[in-house]
Amino acid sequence: MKRRTNGDGCVKKLPSGSHRWQITLGFDEHGRQILKSGTEKTKQDAERARVQALADHSRGLLPVPSQVKVGEWLSRWCALKRANLAPKTHANYQYVIDRHLIPLLGHKKLQDLKPSDVRAAYVHLADRGFSKSLLHQARVILRQALQEAVFDELVARNAAEVARLPSFKRSQTARALDTAEVTAFLRVASEHRLGRLFAFVLSTGLRRGEVCALRWVNVDLERGILRVRENVTVVHGKAVLGAPKTEAGVRDLHLASDTVALLREHRREHGVSPNGYVFTNARGERLYPDSLTKLAGKLAQRAKLGDVRFHDLRHTYASLMLARGVPMEVVSEKLGHSRPSTTADIYRHVFAEEHERHTLDLTELLTPVPLKIRSAAKRVEDVDADEPAA
Repeated sequence: MKRRTNGDGCVKKLPSGSHRWQITLGFDEHGRQILKSGTEKTKQDAERARVQALADHSRGLLPVPSQVKVGEWLSRWCALKRANLAPKTHANYQYVIDRHLIPLLGHKKLQDLKPSDVRAAYVHLADRGFSKSLLHQARVILRQALQEAVFDELVARNAAEVARLPSFKRSQTARALDTAEVTAFLRVASEHRLGRLFAFVLSTGLRRGEVCALRWVNVDLERGILRVRENVTVVHGKAVLGAPKTEAGVRDLHLASDTVALLREHRREHGVSPNGYVFTNARGERLYPDSLTKLAGKLAQRAKLGDVRFHDLRHTYASLMLARGVPMEVVSEKLGHSRPSTTADIYRHVFAEEHERHTLDLTELLTPVPLKIRSAAKRVEDVDADEPAA
């Protein structure tokens, strides 16, 4: 091993042929060296990595692990993640870190953090009445941030990886309107200048921000295709135009003939705004997402439907499509979900009519249904026939 003075570290060739570099960051409270190391394919690369690590350490970019606290690391991690997150997601992460995680865990050192500490933080948030959604977000942040600390060799394990969330009673906050409720809602909505917007959402399942961001340039009425390419989110009270929520959110939707007719009529009546948005406010400006939420609630109250969120119209679209037998995979793609399981878990609502349709008496359940089933022997023969010769 080639040694250097003044804590410069060393480079050592490994039996595999690669080279391992190592430097000393300092000493712990017991006088033991705190080391930082890595492996490179060549000696030249290892030397370069060693020198870079020393330079980073001298500039404070490679802190001594025992001195890094959870709050400091979370803030640093969130700042580095900013470039890879949507503005609203980053704002939510920063809020959860500043408001909840730092007050509960920020004072602890990274190396001292235990799964029981993380679990206690989750329980504290749950006991104070915070939602399951917030706890899930806190868990995602902690797991990602601490995993980054593992990769940087600041800690040996991810304390949030095995810390489980407390149990929650299953609650149904989302609502899907049935056909009679949809009819009542649209009857009231038709009296408003944005009435067609709500009919459009119930026909396409678009997100609130996707509707606000929709431009005529992305609507092909001749071919009946809508291209979802932009989304508006609200970050710290300000509407921000950006890409759709996920990669799967970038999608082309085929429009039904009555939806095409609705858009044609809307364009004839309102024309095309200077900025090209399909739906605008009375001044011809892009809609503010939160205003749609308030308007949906007011229209639902007038229709005597109780509390209805704008997002419930998206739930309604998904549930009505699935109730009509549209394959889950198709509905998932139309909604812009990455996985059909998301659609099934969140947006599937079973209507009373479906319960009635699938209620069978004992006689029906016991009546043999002729099924054509291949014998086990036949299946074995088929498998054997497909198997390659030994």
